[in-house]
Amino acid sequence: MKNDEAAKKVSLRGNLGAMSIALMVVATAAPLTVMAGVSPLIIGFGNGAAAPVNALLVGLVMLLFSVGFVEMSKYISNAGAFYAYIVKGIGGATGVGAAALAVFSYSIILIALEAYLGFVISDAALNFLGLSIPWWISALAVVAIIAFLGYRNIELSTKVLGVALLLEIGIILLLDVATFGSLGLSGMDTTGFSSTAFLSGSPGLGILFAIFGFIGFESTVIYREEAVDPDRSIPRATYIAVVFISLLYFFSFWATVSSIGADKVVEVANTSAATMYLDLMTKHLGSAFHNAAQLLLITSIFAVCLAIHNIVARYTYVLGSSGIISGKLGQVHGTQASPHVASATQTVVSSVVLIVAVLLGMDPVTQIYTWGAAAGTLGYMIIVVLACLSVIMFFQRNPSKAGPWKTLIAPALGGLGLLIFLFIALNNLSALTGSVGLNAINICIVGLLVVSFVVGLLRANMMKSNAPQKFEAMVKNM
Repeated sequence: MKNDEAAKKVSLRGNLGAMSIALMVVATAAPLTVMAGVSPLIIGFGNGAAAPVNALLVGLVMLLFSVGFVEMSKYISNAGAFYAYIVKGIGGATGVGAAALAVFSYSIILIALEAYLGFVISDAALNFLGLSIPWWISALAVVAIIAFLGYRNIELSTKVLGVALLLEIGIILLLDVATFGSLGLSGMDTTGFSSTAFLSGSPGLGILFAIFGFIGFESTVIYREEAVDPDRSIPRATYIAVVFISLLYFFSFWATVSSIGADKVVEVANTSAATMYLDLMTKHLGSAFHNAAQLLLITSIFAVCLAIHNIVARYTYVLGSSGIISGKLGQVHGTQASPHVASATQTVVSSVVLIVAVLLGMDPVTQIYTWGAAAGTLGYMIIVVLACLSVIMFFQRNPSKAGPWKTLIAPALGGLGLLIFLFIALNNLSALTGSVGLNAINICIVGLLVVSFVVGLLRANMMKSNAPQKFEAMVKNM
């Protein structure tokens, strides 16, 4: 009993500055994974040569949202991120519903990526070493490594993410420089910058897939309790991350389109999606860099898995420490200062779901990854829209000296863009899952999102009815 009480008194702690937090966010975006695995989807299923414009457009909307997001961060006191925003802006019950939706959405994205990484590792082991390893063994090994890092202090995770991230960004920039150097500025294809190109194909899908590259930028606020001078470091980290991600994707997509040619890039993206980006490595940098990029793709996916695991653990930690769910999940390790129980819980969830998927004979890429990413992305977009609305509502009730641009205009413009993106996502759900119409898969995805939100909503209302003082304390302490 005494040990439990002592654990509850320990707070998350760390020494994270703006750049360290920004690294966590960019790692969650997984640039090399986006370039190798998502850019063919943006180009092939979206609007082709206009992919660079999609990156800038999504980046602009996220930047507008970030203006109000970082201004309101000064009023957030814990690691709940969007959950805390929605509680303060819209209300406790809606906030808890959003938290449940966030935990589900991020968990399903994490499990999808762990399955995909297991497949990639097993494929690399076969290609480089001649070893045949079942994908699920590789996936469970990844879960175990992440469990160890999640148990330790956050700064160890930051160092691991930092090394992996610098390597993957380095090789992306090397290819960009080599492409620009080979073609010259006059040789760079600007066809995709026209309105005609942007409206060709399916611009909605192009934007939708581009959004995947920005998932997790709320990580800045999640690490508030572990940040040095959070009122300064969190805004800086958010702006650095969003601007950097936008520009990196813009120039990298442009280099990809220019190297292949605007007239051929859609065909190549559709026929050689798995190898398109790595083939460009061979073309401009040689086979050694192709092999290096293959290995770095593993570290890239691992980095995003670790980052998302940390996000889920901190959401669960806040729910536990607030009394929404078992208080044990809100415990902090006395030595590591990590949310070790919440982290271990996510490890168990990932392991169980992956084992069940194996027993059901599900394919790690076309089913677990595709369906999981679809469900998680939709849930994430709903949460961001609610968070944007909460910023506006919060500042309407709590006037700020920051001015209307930060508290109303920018959040409203960002919210409008996000609503449009959400409509596009729902309208293109079949394209995301590879399923046509309102079949069982599509209904299941939407149904699970609704159920997770409703479960959180009902739990909040039960707490409000049975323990009103505890509920009010939870809202007040966000």
